[in-house]
Amino acid sequence: QARESVGLSIKGALIVVDEAHNTPETLRALSSCSLSLAVLKAALDQLLAYNKKYSGRLAGRNVFYLGQIRRILTTMIRFLKRRPKSRDGVEPQRKQMLDAVDLIFKLKLDNINLFSILRYLEKSR
Repeated sequence: QARESVGLSIKGALIVVDEAHNTPETLRALSSCSLSLAVLKAALDQLLAYNKKYSGRLAGRNVFYLGQIRRILTTMIRFLKRRPKSRDGVEPQRKQMLDAVDLIFKLKLDNINLFSILRYLEKSR
């Protein structure tokens, strides 16, 4: 998207990568994101305020999707608040990297269709 916005095309171009030893880490960083507890709590607060303000005007479809989003947020908040079990008195590491599929299954959210929620959010801007 960044190249398209400035009219730059790399089709048919030879790309030379300097500092190639940093490429794997850079690619991982490009395809990952971080969610903090504060961001999730703020999103949930905004969602609850929106529901409170517009609950009388929301169609059933909207209530359904907003409920699913609320479930996702509350589950993620609960996940981040949990205390990891210590082994042999050693405090376990709190940071971990999960791919999207592993995270969804770990949170038991695999019965929610995230693609339909994404479509809903894109249409309802």
